[in-house]
Amino acid sequence: MTTWKSFLTRAASALVALAIIFALYYFLKITGLKIIIAIAVVLGAWELLGILFKSESSNTLKGAFFIASLLVFFVSTMALNLGAIFFALSLIVLTIISLLQLNKTGDLQRMTRFQAHSALGLIYIGLLPSFAYRLLDQEQGLGWFIFLLAVVFAGDTMAYCFGVLIGKHKVMPTVSPKKTWEGSVGGIVGSVIAGLLCWKFLLPEHTWYFILGLAAVSGFVGQFGDFFESLLKRVADVKDSGKIMPGHGGVLDRIDGVLFASPVVLLGVVILSHLLS
Repeated sequence: MTTWKSFLTRAASALVALAIIFALYYFLKITGLKIIIAIAVVLGAWELLGILFKSESSNTLKGAFFIASLLVFFVSTMALNLGAIFFALSLIVLTIISLLQLNKTGDLQRMTRFQAHSALGLIYIGLLPSFAYRLLDQEQGLGWFIFLLAVVFAGDTMAYCFGVLIGKHKVMPTVSPKKTWEGSVGGIVGSVIAGLLCWKFLLPEHTWYFILGLAAVSGFVGQFGDFFESLLKRVADVKDSGKIMPGHGGVLDRIDGVLFASPVVLLGVVILSHLLS
């Protein structure tokens, strides 16, 4: 009973989020969706501070990472090549700041931990969400963006249902104790079904087998986005990234799969555009 109550809470929370997204799109069109992504990045970067830098006491270092991650994202949304350059520059600046700030402590582990976590965080919340943002600028961008969300969220929902109903064999119990192989297979099935619906109603001019293949791969990769965030939280001894979404936790708990799947979908769109040109 508790499991299904949790599911209903997750579903209600997701419906509220979808209503907000729909309202912003209704009034602001594509710009509204871009605003949603930007807000998610700001909130996600804040949550990431409590995960990657939970043991870091320097507010200067944490503030520098927060600002750098947002700058990497916003520059990447303008041009991915500039984003890559800005990522490198941001990492160099954060490394310099950490060396200047921490060298007197003599704690070499602390210095290298901050630098390694900064590199990871800049990719995770700086570069990855920019791929979802860039999807909206592609031809049929709205359709592809809906495809990305549908494939990941349908996969997540079906994985949850299959795991609750028939899940027995654990995938990575040390990383995420509740996730099972049965749930994982159900998740891929859900992603493929979502891909099929998107092909039928949003992207019918493309070949069905490419769309379904992209849905399966994106859904599979998206599951590892969930595992990855679970790993980060387990290492940091944090249950949820935040509390903004009842039943889901924080923003990162909801978009972890989207972050991993977004470059896969964008690559698929680029491949299709080259094949059709």
